Amino acid sequence: MDTIPVAPPPESTEETTLLPLTFLDMMWLPLPHVHRLLFYPNPVSRTHFLHTLIPAIKTSLSQSLQHYTPLAGRLILSPHISVLPEIRYAPGDTVPLVIAVSDSSERVFEHLVSDGVKSCSLFHPLVPSLPPAASTESPAAGFSLPLLALQVTLFPDVGICVGVTNHHVVGDARSIFGFMKSWAFFSSNPNPSTISDLPSQFLPVYDRRPITDRRGLGKIFWDSLKNIKIHETSLHLLPSIAGKVRATFTLTSDQIEMLKNRILARRPDIPHVSSFTVACAYVWHCLVRSRHEVGGVYSGDELFLCAADCRARLDPPLPGNYFGNCLTACFGKAEVGELIGEDGLAEAAAVIGDSVRRRLYSGEGDGLFEGAEDWFKMFAGMRPDRVFSLAGSPNFDYYGLDFGWGKGKKFEMPSIDITGAISIGASRIEEEEGGGGGGREFGVTLPVTHMDTFAKIFAQGLIFVRLNKLLE
Repeated sequence: MDTIPVAPPPESTEETTLLPLTFLDMMWLPLPHVHRLLFYPNPVSRTHFLHTLIPAIKTSLSQSLQHYTPLAGRLILSPHISVLPEIRYAPGDTVPLVIAVSDSSERVFEHLVSDGVKSCSLFHPLVPSLPPAASTESPAAGFSLPLLALQVTLFPDVGICVGVTNHHVVGDARSIFGFMKSWAFFSSNPNPSTISDLPSQFLPVYDRRPITDRRGLGKIFWDSLKNIKIHETSLHLLPSIAGKVRATFTLTSDQIEMLKNRILARRPDIPHVSSFTVACAYVWHCLVRSRHEVGGVYSGDELFLCAADCRARLDPPLPGNYFGNCLTACFGKAEVGELIGEDGLAEAAAVIGDSVRRRLYSGEGDGLFEGAEDWFKMFAGMRPDRVFSLAGSPNFDYYGLDFGWGKGKKFEMPSIDITGAISIGASRIEEEEGGGGGGREFGVTLPVTHMDTFAKIFAQGLIFVRLNKLLE
């Protein structure tokens, strides 16, 4: 219906501010945008949405941006490769907020918030696009790239969808989730115009000075990226993704515990068998088996890749509300035959647990970024169809984000349509059913035939583990 530019309150941001990129930000420069969707069942009328909710949404967004001004700013790319990119906020910079009203039926909304198989393309109209790169003050000055776009879509008398798109270079999941919490805080207040300050636990920290680049990774990363036309790699890619379906698969805490017991019975020597390790190992094991059945993949290495927050592990440590990127990468690999065999689940758990342990718990000085000099070369050599990579985290309670419309019903990451990653989050179903927490849900996008096979293997494996437990 409309796109509204929303700025921080003018009296709160009267000066231009610059935020340098650290080596932890630099690695995300050429990657696709991150897309998140949150669905809220709520019988809101079109009139109430347009005349009551939208003004409150705009006000609360503006109030939140006064604390998160980099999100309203721009990534500045100089034409001179010797000049490093930086994030700049100038008074007058805005975030585009798209207001949309869907003509879809209640049945469509219920389909979108279900866990069942559905076309990926159904979600794409709900995803906001970042505006294209623009030339800065003069053509010789380079380009500026917007960093955040938002969309709020009404399904009349049924529900609301909040869409968030951001460039990863501005911040990782913890940073974006912090912004969303602050926006929800202001939005859920009955009188948002009367609030000017966030509670201290929501306030972001921007100080980059504690981050030390002992390995010179910033220069190494920039040398790998400086000849790439980054302003052309940030295009909105979702409309070109076709032929994929998505579904959500849940592991309850009880199921994870049964899988853990089975793994330890086969391989009692495996260290670091956490709930995260077990849940991810099961999904990886099922994915490789399903690809083997569908495509006849018999040999070669399968790769595991996930990002891990390292704020608390840096020396000196960063506060939990540090805004920016602070992630390291955990890698592992296993041969196809080892993952689809009788001990495939245990092998997957061993590889994942070892990759996390070596990266985060080795205690060997600067082990957090050991080998990071070669990460870009390693990424370039990976076959996407042989990589099990994770997006998201179970540590962020998206379902608890209340904008004043109650808790969310469904969280999706459409960006995995592009990257091929598997999204991971805390289980909504277990919380709704009064469970003790600890469950995990995984968003999976695959071609239709592959999805059918994966879903069958996933379900049958859990039945098998349950029967084994009953027979013990």
